[in-house]
Amino acid sequence: MSESPQTAHAGPVPSSPLGEYDLVAVAEAMRLLSERMSDPLDRPLNHLVAAAVETVEGARWASVSVLRTERFSTAAASAEQAVRADALQYEIGSGPCVDAVLDDSVYVSGDVGSQDRWSEWGLRAHAELGISSVLSQRLHLHEEAGVVAGLNIYSDAKDAFDRSAVGVGLVLATHGAVVLSQMFASNRAGNLTKALQSNREIGVAMGILMQRHRFTRQEAFDVLRVASQNSNRKLSDVAADVADTGTLTIARPEH
Repeated sequence: MSESPQTAHAGPVPSSPLGEYDLVAVAEAMRLLSERMSDPLDRPLNHLVAAAVETVEGARWASVSVLRTERFSTAAASAEQAVRADALQYEIGSGPCVDAVLDDSVYVSGDVGSQDRWSEWGLRAHAELGISSVLSQRLHLHEEAGVVAGLNIYSDAKDAFDRSAVGVGLVLATHGAVVLSQMFASNRAGNLTKALQSNREIGVAMGILMQRHRFTRQEAFDVLRVASQNSNRKLSDVAADVADTGTLTIARPEH
């Protein structure tokens, strides 16, 4: 069973009253994040990491790690320090962001340079990048087979993330994951529509060639494929021209 949404700590987390956070301000930050992330052309992940730095008390840098086809990469970061902190984890094969994604959990450390769980990464991250605290958590993307993501928040201060900061980070990650899931769903729907349109045009073009030249289905498709290769154009674009004009010209390849 998954540990989420429980939080695992590599060290003690300072306590603080929840009242230190203005909940209205947090809600407003979530509203602005939703508006900014609604446009998939506006690099929504950049808005997520920016909101993390602006909203979570003690945050200095933030990033989003993505696991796709068994490889980690950083999809967005607020600064180069976050990119390098992530890259060290990918290189070592262990660290708070890697483990948060793989374990489906939340990890917090207030002194990465002296704790044992990620000793190699912690020592290097502190020595090379000045990182002392980290808060990493998985983003729960709905129905995103093959894609897993995590939100990583870094600080150069020790014990930077108290219980309130962890709570706000969880709210931010949950809200961001919902918006991202909607964005990915829209992208899938758009890609499916494009694929259906391309298939329809290819089918129309094949029908025209079969009727005019007495081609079989395979012959009609092969002719379209050759025309696509020789003209260095997409098969769907060549098919659209045939559907529009009723003719097909195959250029001789240049030697």
